[in-house]
Amino acid sequence: MLHTLNNVQERIQQLEEENGISRRRVRELEMELEDCKREVVRERTRLIEQEELLKQRMKRTSKGKERARTDDSFHFHERYKEAVEEKKGSSKLIER
Repeated sequence: MLHTLNNVQERIQQLEEENGISRRRVRELEMELEDCKREVVRERTRLIEQEELLKQRMKRTSKGKERARTDDSFHFHERYKEAVEEKKGSSKLIER
């Protein structure tokens, strides 16, 4: 009977040690999970910010292209006017 009680007590101690180890590991995993969650939030925020910056750059670029097209159009129109005036001047010279 005493031998059986000693065996039971040893088994209980082993299980308590295993339980302590398991609890410690669970705490470590929970902390690791929390770190991962924070990292996910941080990365998501970073990606959203990058997308916003990209959208802003695209808007600026498209506005810049519109301005460039407007400027090009203006310069083309001015050159066209000059060419027409030059042609009129040439025509008048030829008529004389």
